[in-house]
Amino acid sequence: MNYSETQIKKAKESYNSFMQFTTVEAQQPEIVGINEAEQRSEYHNNIVTSIRNGNKELEKKWKLFFLSEEVKYEQKAAESKAKLKANKKASADILAPIKSLKKLGDFGKWLNDSSNPFRKQHFNKKYTSEAVDAFLETL
Repeated sequence: MNYSETQIKKAKESYNSFMQFTTVEAQQPEIVGINEAEQRSEYHNNIVTSIRNGNKELEKKWKLFFLSEEVKYEQKAAESKAKLKANKKASADILAPIKSLKKLGDFGKWLNDSSNPFRKQHFNKKYTSEAVDAFLETL
């Protein structure tokens, strides 16, 4: 598989961050408990020590792990962007009355009010005629 320079760069950053020894406090003992935090810290530090002592197989495993995580992240972001674009395209007809009034910006502000029952539409771009009608009543 071919990886982009950005994917490689971000994976290296994550790997280098991973290669730092951790403390029990970093494992949030107040949330997971002191025993669990100690176990997690010891497990992580054993991996880091093994890699630093020359375990090439383990090093390769973790580098590939961070690289594959970066690929998954980018794929998920691309899917999300495509879904928003599709929702926006599918809602074009519904938004026509607002576009004709040149009030699309005002509609976005109106939707993004925390008390607005249609607020979710501001984020997923899947607009409904009910939301458009409710907005038009406010004009």
